[in-house]
Amino acid sequence: MSESTPLSVLLLLFSVQIITLLVVETNCYYHQFLENSDDGHSPEREVTEAEMFAFLALTLQIGHTVQGRLEVYWTKVEQLRTPFYGQTMARARYYNILRFLHFTDNNRNGVDRTDDRLENMRLV
Repeated sequence: MSESTPLSVLLLLFSVQIITLLVVETNCYYHQFLENSDDGHSPEREVTEAEMFAFLALTLQIGHTVQGRLEVYWTKVEQLRTPFYGQTMARARYYNILRFLHFTDNNRNGVDRTDDRLENMRLV
């Protein structure tokens, strides 16, 4: 379709409920980290739905533009530069969302499932 935009394609892949879930659980996990951290992290702002869409769009795009390391996508070196990434989201913000990305609340069931590598992605 000629009117398609990257955002319209992304919206087809991810319903608003999934984005909302990712935002809520990522922010929850971040606050849990801050509560349990003694190293004096300076608080970041909470992730918004718009940022989560941008994060997911960048993550999908990374699969199409192959670089050696993740930080190279935001490089300012002229030969390697891809402005799309830096114009969409700052590298530090992308890393922050990536670090705290969560799909479910760790405290929800109160059950320690350390043997389950996909635990944070299970909805039940």
